[in-house]
Amino acid sequence: MKKIATLTALIALSATAALAEPSCTPAADGAAAPVWEAVKAFEEEGGVVKAFKINGGDCYEIYGSLDGTNMEVFFDPTTGEELERIDA
Repeated sequence: MKKIATLTALIALSATAALAEPSCTPAADGAAAPVWEAVKAFEEEGGVVKAFKINGGDCYEIYGSLDGTNMEVFFDPTTGEELERIDA
């Protein structure tokens, strides 16, 4: 029963986080900032990258931790600018 409750809570949390994700304008061919720049910026802050993807809103999304806190960090693919951080 405890596993089911935990799984249900994780699904609800994931759905909530997915609804809150920012949207980005897809970069024109060759105009996107390299993915590694977003990863490097997070790591230079002391963050540890666990996973990376391009979300449904075309933003770069890093899953990682910083100072013991798990988080999602979103970057604009055109400018490389950090858009939002969500503690996970």
